[in-house]
Amino acid sequence: MDATGMYNARREAPMTFTPKELQAALAGLADTALESLQIVTADQIAAQHYPHLDPAHPALVIGLAGETAARQVRQTLLAAYPSDHLVTCIAGTDRTTCPLAELDAPAENASGRLWIPPVSTPAAFTALLDVVAHLRAADGCPWDRELTWAKLRSSLLEESYELLAALDADDAVKVAEELGDLLLQIAMQAQIASEEELFRIPDVIQGIVSKLIRRHPHVFGDAQVSGAAEVLANWEAIKRAERERNGEKRSPLSGVPAGLPALAQAAAYIDRMSRLQTVAAPDTPSEALAGLDAASATPEAIGDALFGLVAWARAHGVDAESALREANARYAARIDRPQED
Repeated sequence: MDATGMYNARREAPMTFTPKELQAALAGLADTALESLQIVTADQIAAQHYPHLDPAHPALVIGLAGETAARQVRQTLLAAYPSDHLVTCIAGTDRTTCPLAELDAPAENASGRLWIPPVSTPAAFTALLDVVAHLRAADGCPWDRELTWAKLRSSLLEESYELLAALDADDAVKVAEELGDLLLQIAMQAQIASEEELFRIPDVIQGIVSKLIRRHPHVFGDAQVSGAAEVLANWEAIKRAERERNGEKRSPLSGVPAGLPALAQAAAYIDRMSRLQTVAAPDTPSEALAGLDAASATPEAIGDALFGLVAWARAHGVDAESALREANARYAARIDRPQED
């Protein structure tokens, strides 16, 4: 069985309840709490790394028992809910409300339920998709309705570079904001495609999830690897096999975007080839620049020297594009610094 088959086989089967079991699970909950209620077991949540819940709707976790289960449930839920989100643990007639980060197991030998109210502000991916779809609807925004893939190209590039700038600045608040802007680009692009009946956002998500599972057989299948290098080798081998099955004929450098900045493109070429064979890199910067002088300062010679520097930087664990961008920032900061009289 391949990785995808093993992954699907490990997924929990849908829950089924008898009327009596359902009545017991919902006992004591107000009728208003039942609207859009999500019901899952503690075992299901504990087995997930990200909860399959929509924080915009209430949820009820049943079968919560033991410190280990409570810790695993808490850890998974914290990936989607704020740490100070108030939840209520129900065990018999006892009810304990506390921030999610402080969730403990019910009393000894008791099997409890965990009531999770909806978050107060929209925080689910579905909320973003709903807003974007509304913006594109007849009662939405005239400007957003006129957007096309072509019109979004420049915005996509701009948002990507703004995210890179936030990452370079190591500004977590700004990174979160820019990730949101980039996520908007993805949602808007997918919404336009959905309206034109090309594909939908679930197709996008299904595609990347399936790819990740296929290309990580050491996680989702039974493959064994000795380390990261073998993971990359397997990734390339699986990708080549997929292309062969699809009848694609591509070079080792296919897939590296032609529009990448030159330093980033050089690094991508070197990285791609290094997965297939050993790529020689200069031992020193001087070696990369050897033979380059005023008499030989041609575009070709300078380009070869820069390519050699990129290879040398990569061999020392440095991304040349990021290094140059940081150098540019330092230069700009010096120029912008107020001059002393």
